[in-house]
Amino acid sequence: MVLKVDKLCKSYEKGFFLFKKKKDILKNISFEVNTGEIFSIIGQSGAGKSTIGKIILGIEKKDSGTIEFLDKPLEQRNIRDIQMIFQDPYSSLNPAMKIKDILAEPLKANGEKNKLVLEEKVGNMLEEVGLHKACGDKYPDELSGGQRQRVVIGAAMILDPKLVVCDEPVASLDLSIQRQILKLIKKFNREKNTTFIFISHDLGVVYNISDRILVLYKGETQEISDVLDFFDCPKSDYGKELLDGIRIKK
Repeated sequence: MVLKVDKLCKSYEKGFFLFKKKKDILKNISFEVNTGEIFSIIGQSGAGKSTIGKIILGIEKKDSGTIEFLDKPLEQRNIRDIQMIFQDPYSSLNPAMKIKDILAEPLKANGEKNKLVLEEKVGNMLEEVGLHKACGDKYPDELSGGQRQRVVIGAAMILDPKLVVCDEPVASLDLSIQRQILKLIKKFNREKNTTFIFISHDLGVVYNISDRILVLYKGETQEISDVLDFFDCPKSDYGKELLDGIRIKK
C-alpha cells in the first residue's frame, strides 16, 4: 500500500469579519491506494477532488484526519517521492526555459550536479515520453499542447516518484491527443510500477485508465469500487445519477 487516508476533513472560511461562514470541503474522507494501481477520484466540480490532491502534495493543509505514505506520516515523506501532473501544460512550464532545462530542474533541486548525468537523464526522459532529443533545445511555446503535456509528465517522472497525482491532465487536450497522453501514463504505470491518483470529471477517461475509483459528492464519499464494477452496477444513488444516460466507449 502506498497511501492511506483516514477521516480527512477540510473547510474554508468565506466572507469577511462578522459575516464569515465556514464551508466544509471534505468530510471524513477515507481510502487506500495500492502500490502500482491507478486510483481515480471523480465527481462534479466543487466535490473536493482537487483539494484531496493538494493536501497529498502539501499545497493545502488538512483540518483533521491522518494520511500515511509508505506506512509513515505524510509529513515525513521524501519530497521527490510524490509528484504532480497539472491540467494546463503551458502555465505549468516556465516559458523562459528550454525544455532540457525544465527537465533537469527537478534533478538539480534534489542534488544532482554532474552535467553528464543530467544530460543523460534528460535525454532518456525525452525519449521515454516520445519526444525527439532536439525538442530539448526548444521553448514551451514552440511545442504543441500534447508535446508540452509530455514534458510535464517527463518532469514529474524524472525523479522516479512512488506516487504521481494527476489533476485533470488531459482536460485541455483534444480527443486524439488525450488518448496518447493516457497511453503514456499507462506506460509508466506498467513499466515502472508507478502509482497514480487520477483526478477527473470525465467518465470516459476514468473508465479507460482506472483500476479503482472514489466517487465524491459535496465532499463526501459515495462509494469506492473497482472501475468495472462501478460502470456495470454503481452502488450509490449518486453513482447511478452520474452514469444515467451516459454511453462509455468500451
